[in-house]
Amino acid sequence: MIIKRVLNNNAVIALDDNQQTLVALGSGIAFQGKPGDLIEDKKIEKVFYPQDESATNSISQTLLQIDPWYIELSDKIISEAEASSGKKLSDDIYFSLPDHLQFAVERVSKGMIIQNRLTIETMQTYPDEFQLGKRSIAYLSKKTGLTFSDDEAANIAMHIITAQEGESLENTEGTIELINKFIKIIEEMLNKKIDIKSVTYYRAITHLKFFIQGIKNRTVRNQTMDDKELFNMVIHNYHKEYVIAQRISGIVLNEFDYQVSDDEIMYLTIHIHRLNISED
Repeated sequence: MIIKRVLNNNAVIALDDNQQTLVALGSGIAFQGKPGDLIEDKKIEKVFYPQDESATNSISQTLLQIDPWYIELSDKIISEAEASSGKKLSDDIYFSLPDHLQFAVERVSKGMIIQNRLTIETMQTYPDEFQLGKRSIAYLSKKTGLTFSDDEAANIAMHIITAQEGESLENTEGTIELINKFIKIIEEMLNKKIDIKSVTYYRAITHLKFFIQGIKNRTVRNQTMDDKELFNMVIHNYHKEYVIAQRISGIVLNEFDYQVSDDEIMYLTIHIHRLNISED
């Protein structure tokens, strides 16, 4: 791989063996390098192939405006996120996250505090990603001496969630809002405050994430219940929870034109029941 253009110490535009243009990232990948130099394979951590020259220029301009330290920090955060979740993050985060981090520091240094209206919901719905966001702002504080709020941790968490789910930031916000809406309905109809630190809550949230993902992706589900006896037993024994699951399915039908199947309703009912009897 040959350097075509140095963007900063950690990023270059390069040519591969087939003379295709690419963007290569790596800590110190371009240190003392210049166009025409070979890049050591061990220095290459991430490679991107832009679709066309316009995309190459766009990526170049973005990276040229970012302090290399934020690229290094982003790589650390991304590595932690992938190791924790076991999910590969989408390529976009390698550019969006360092840009966001740098802008966050600029904003806070100028006293421009932007509130995130979904901070509490993000904390409750995606606790692992939120904690990574907290560690990220700790890195920023140590480097800059500035103080960052939980809102900034939530902002970083949402970038990670978006990269995990392969969705837009708007869709990520929509998922968080929808889960929060369902939880509020469950609490109101059970007349119970749910412990957001409980294992049962974590399991229910995980189920709701996959449930909503299936709705958005229009995943085909069986509309017939193979085990009618089990279904009837669940709705008989957990009638109150079944009514709540039906209300949630009604909202889904109204907002997404998605008919929730009997098996999905049954699983929702079971998770709601666990929330109802949970004391942990």
